[in-house]
Amino acid sequence: MAEQQRKATDRVRLADVADAAGVAISTVSRVFSNPDRVNFQTVEQVREVAERLGYRPNPRKRHIAAAQSPMQSQVQSPAPAQLQTASQPQLNQPIASMPFHTSSAAQNHATASGGVIALVVKDTTDGISSQILKGAQITAMESGSAVGLIEAGQSQQRTQQLLTHLIGKVDGVILATDSPGVDFIRDYAKRVPLVVLNRPVDGVPSVVPDPRIGVVRALSMLRRYHHTAITYVSGATSWANQSRWSCLHDIGQRMGFRMNHIGPVRPSVEGGYQAALALENSKPTVVITYNDLIAAGIVLRLTADGVRVPEDISVIGFDNTLIAPVVTPPITSIRIPRDLLGQAAVRLLLGRESGAVRNPADAQLMDQLKELGVRNEEEQSANVTLVDTSIIVRRSVGERRAE
Repeated sequence: MAEQQRKATDRVRLADVADAAGVAISTVSRVFSNPDRVNFQTVEQVREVAERLGYRPNPRKRHIAAAQSPMQSQVQSPAPAQLQTASQPQLNQPIASMPFHTSSAAQNHATASGGVIALVVKDTTDGISSQILKGAQITAMESGSAVGLIEAGQSQQRTQQLLTHLIGKVDGVILATDSPGVDFIRDYAKRVPLVVLNRPVDGVPSVVPDPRIGVVRALSMLRRYHHTAITYVSGATSWANQSRWSCLHDIGQRMGFRMNHIGPVRPSVEGGYQAALALENSKPTVVITYNDLIAAGIVLRLTADGVRVPEDISVIGFDNTLIAPVVTPPITSIRIPRDLLGQAAVRLLLGRESGAVRNPADAQLMDQLKELGVRNEEEQSANVTLVDTSIIVRRSVGERRAE
């Protein structure tokens, strides 16, 4: 072993400790210069290895690092050169207007200035991962960090192997795929600073969409068009699907709608074709789907069969992905602000608070929902950050047809 071959006169370096501990050199540096920003299990592991190797940090370098910490400089007022220009937005401005809220800060943040964050997704071609990446990179740039995008695919085994391979090679991970199991995620969070997107995991910092604002605005629009019943088309079994249906069902019933449910179908255009066949038999006046792909498949199939959208049936999707505006007619969609999910995740990895920030209209609406007893069960979780949704109105919704 390298430890056994080292001469007694050799000076132990940061790189030696990092290699023996199986972590990045930057992580070892932070253990001795700013341990509060490192997972406590990692701190203990690194210090144990350093003690075994006889490593002693340079007090002068540690003092300089603490005095010149780029993280500390972030709280100072920006210099004039950092102010917003026509070509580059002011990086601090989007953070102040982000509509997400959490009960407390993440407990396992460790990413510091200059670190590398891995954004692990299932599929890079769905248009969703690019939105998350854009938001994450904006916030990471504030501290001189960078975000890399990694596609893990559909396999749970492959995803877990890839995540294991990242240990010691990155300073933090944003997990935006539902492939790994909960037990694996909880164990992984003890080894690597981690934030999970789109599903809550008990004990692990998570950022999830809160559908309430988008749903209540969609249903208010449907009520203005005199609709009285709604059919929800379910996607594959998942936390996101259950969250959307539960929210729709709760708010819909409180607003006097008759709520129906069909599915599940595949969360794809082909799944939408399949759902359209069932819808032609039941003939609802409104359909809300798990995602925009299902909505697009429904619109395409119904149109091909001579059913008019929105004259005969109104269609609303979820996610506001790239397909929604290009279908004929363009699809109204409940928008999931994926860029803000990415921003919130990076802020948690950086150890920053993300307080509840809403525009006045949404804040008033949320207060009214809470007074009616419409709550999100994740609100009370200390590890979950909720991100508000909205509605993007297009031409797929119209007046209820005459019976």
